[in-house]
Amino acid sequence: MRELLLCPPNYYGIEYEINPWMSRARGAEVAVAQKQWEQLHATLSNLHCEVHLIPPQPGLPDMVFTANAGLTVGHQFIPSNFRHKERAGEQPFFAKWMEQRGYEVSWLPENLYFEGEGDALFGGDALFCGYKFRSDIQSHRALADILGCLVIS
Repeated sequence: MRELLLCPPNYYGIEYEINPWMSRARGAEVAVAQKQWEQLHATLSNLHCEVHLIPPQPGLPDMVFTANAGLTVGHQFIPSNFRHKERAGEQPFFAKWMEQRGYEVSWLPENLYFEGEGDALFGGDALFCGYKFRSDIQSHRALADILGCLVIS
């Protein structure tokens, strides 16, 4: 059974701009996003995925992008070190949530930026990682050391 973590979009919106795809002037269609999230949640549940929900937090509108929370390998969780201060507040909520569910939390050095499964994907036994706008290439060596696997940048 596939397990997935979702965060309800109660506080979702474009409150800041930290990448070229975000525009406060354009904003977000919050009602549409809420409906789409509900449809996604229902579809995943109907496909017999075990869907876990982390409570959304005020002031952290991007918690809905749970792939960016960190990297999960088995029962090990490596929390993201977000590049932008606007997202850094998410880290303790995700780390605590995972720890409370029995995951071993392994921390990267604070000076290495890494934004989780949004920038990392396993292909077999190798971890393929992107870098530049969010994650640092230097974080890849630390991931390899923690996980004991081949990391391809």
